Amino acid sequence: MSRRQRFDPARLVLGLSLMGVAAVFLLREAGEVAVPGTVLVGMLPAALLLAGLVAAVDHLVRRDRRARGELGSGAGTGGGGRC
Repeated sequence: MSRRQRFDPARLVLGLSLMGVAAVFLLREAGEVAVPGTVLVGMLPAALLLAGLVAAVDHLVRRDRRARGELGSGAGTGGGGRC
């Protein structure tokens, strides 16, 4: 039986950011856009930094909700206790 995974917004942001970097790289190689290589290389750490910020905010929000008691076992809440 499979277990449901918790939604992780940082993974979503990182995946979308890296797909954007890959799209710019492909457009650059096809000659459609003129983006310097240094900008393209600089986009990678920016994507990682953005994902890290999203992960930090997600952690703080989940910790605050847990402290308030908003995240329970899910019994009777209709939400299953997942965020």
